[in-house]
Amino acid sequence: MDNRLVGLLERGDSLTRAEYRVLSHLTNHPLLVGNITVRELAHATFVSSATIMRLCQKLGFSGFSEFIWHCKQLLSSTPHIANQPAQPAATLPILFDQFVENYRQTFRWVTPELMAQFATLLREKESFFLYGAGFSYLFAEYLTKKLQVLGKTAFISGPGDSRGIFLSNASKYEVFIAISRSGETEQVLDKARIAQNVGMSIVAFTRASPNSLSELADVHFSLYDEAIHYAAEAAGITSFESNLVMLIDLLLLQATA
Repeated sequence: MDNRLVGLLERGDSLTRAEYRVLSHLTNHPLLVGNITVRELAHATFVSSATIMRLCQKLGFSGFSEFIWHCKQLLSSTPHIANQPAQPAATLPILFDQFVENYRQTFRWVTPELMAQFATLLREKESFFLYGAGFSYLFAEYLTKKLQVLGKTAFISGPGDSRGIFLSNASKYEVFIAISRSGETEQVLDKARIAQNVGMSIVAFTRASPNSLSELADVHFSLYDEAIHYAAEAAGITSFESNLVMLIDLLLLQATA
């Protein structure tokens, strides 16, 4: 609901249920203001045009046009955001500062050259095949959706898909993006080798330790991971995942700027 129109609801004490439904529809869909006719609004809210005209008059307007003009004036004002009291530093989680330092460490390894290489791929290539296993699949899916929103052809696969799916489709894609915390997951390495053989560019996101996937990648992003051993701590909560999401968003912002 747009809080710039909420005042109209407060004037609705004498409104019928149908009239209130019309008013509530507009406050919940402010983009309709000025872009919808009386008949269209009546159809969307299951009322008659006469009901809408009575609503306008009860609110003190001569008709629908004057009502819409008033709504436009309200929407032209700056939205009001309630001030939130500042939280004292002591209320922050104890590990907050540690996570922030971990972010900084990751971005010491993400050089401008690496970001530029990723940006070039995003601007020049149109088709992307993404792969992730376990938790990494969730982040590969996130990046897939982001690429699709940007108008790219992006397909995601995981261990649940047969090897044949990748073999049959690899030649259709230009870039292979693999997300693997360890960089040693065999299913991921298998797909990366196929991608390399068919001439796809390979982008890899892994923890910052020597790993097999990084050696196959054309563009490798190392992320700080405070877990001591990737296999033993796979289910542990670290800053690796939050680092990854932040990195993905910053890479996309840089590439589309």
